[in-house]
Amino acid sequence: MRRLWFGLLLVVSAWPTSVGPIRAAGATRVLRRSSAPLPAYRDGEVIVAFGKASEQGTIERAIRDAGGIAARRAAIGGQYLVKLEPGVSVPDAVAQFRSMREVEYAEPNGIARAMFTPNDPGFPFQWSLSLLNAERMWDIQKGDPSVVVAIVDTGIAYEDFGPFRKAPDWGDATFVTGFNVITGSSHANDDNSHGTFVASVIAEGTDNGLGVAGMAFHCALMPIKVLGADGTGSFFDIAQGVDFATGHGVRVINMSLGGTFASVTLQQSIDRAVGAGIVVVAASGNENGSIDYPAAFSNVIAVGATDFRRQRAPYSNFGPQLSLVAPGGDLSRDDNNDGEPDGILQQTFDEQSAEQGIYGDFAYFFGDGTSFAAPHVSALAALLYQQGIHDPVAIRSAMESTADDLGTPGRDDQYGHGQINPVKALTGLGLNQ
Repeated sequence: MRRLWFGLLLVVSAWPTSVGPIRAAGATRVLRRSSAPLPAYRDGEVIVAFGKASEQGTIERAIRDAGGIAARRAAIGGQYLVKLEPGVSVPDAVAQFRSMREVEYAEPNGIARAMFTPNDPGFPFQWSLSLLNAERMWDIQKGDPSVVVAIVDTGIAYEDFGPFRKAPDWGDATFVTGFNVITGSSHANDDNSHGTFVASVIAEGTDNGLGVAGMAFHCALMPIKVLGADGTGSFFDIAQGVDFATGHGVRVINMSLGGTFASVTLQQSIDRAVGAGIVVVAASGNENGSIDYPAAFSNVIAVGATDFRRQRAPYSNFGPQLSLVAPGGDLSRDDNNDGEPDGILQQTFDEQSAEQGIYGDFAYFFGDGTSFAAPHVSALAALLYQQGIHDPVAIRSAMESTADDLGTPGRDDQYGHGQINPVKALTGLGLNQ
């Protein structure tokens, strides 16, 4: 449902989720990987580099003196892989080699494993995560339950309560007590499907052999219900939701919603949130026009949508307030030629079933919109917080300064500072390599 006016009340919409079913899980194959702890280096092996002037006899004598029984020279570079005698420890051999004048350096033969690849069967269809180099990102930083992200939306399918059901693919996701502004209770259950989809982008159960992955899995989620079953709500209610999150330990607020004019009430609640050290992220809107509010506020990170080609999605709003872009998809295209529409793939429940009061008809859906671009940015903000950057301005700067510049060189109104680059953002300050 789009924005509506009821008298003098501005109604804000969660942009509709156009969806299509994911193919049956049996249609994909999953590579099983070992989860056993990995030793740091190979026992009984060290790498040694000798000075260029070292004679072969000197090299052989040095290898024997340090406990080596065999050696293989690298084809390029000239280093030696030395096999040690049984009983000779790697640290002792490295120390012995390093004490020799003819040795430039010596080190253990470290062990590496292929980057973390979740075993969720739908992960190969999540082109958005591949485009953001999520596997490398996860090797640098994963989420943590100590970082709470508030989803200010239609609620989340996070519990079995009355007619509502918990979505099956949350894995070990942590949910903290939220707020239903509409009913005044703590049961912020989703009766629309939009909020569940948004939350799944951030923290869907990952590497649990089920469904698909979430970008900042293990981060905690706080459901804040400010929009009704029809996907609409008022700025007054949204402001209350933001204030609740501000007072309850949230680090990131995601708002995949928007209206057409500025609200002092909502601006003040956002000011309080940012003043409390919270990163506030909002979707730019889906009318191919000017940036909606609250995204247009200066202290909110306004997020536009790109497609598989990294081009601005045709619906994505743009303008001088745009900060960043992230994958939002385009269901009218299949540029990756996987036989499915180029939407963002996550879990939620069927909207038509929800209209009949059935909230347990869960599946995996492809959706497009800036609603689904924004939580990619919220997820990255949560990972940056976990890594140790706690100031909202610094987190925003880290994302903007490392974004991939798209469109006109430099910041522009179509792409803002560019598309988020999680790997660069998370290594940019040298906190974690």
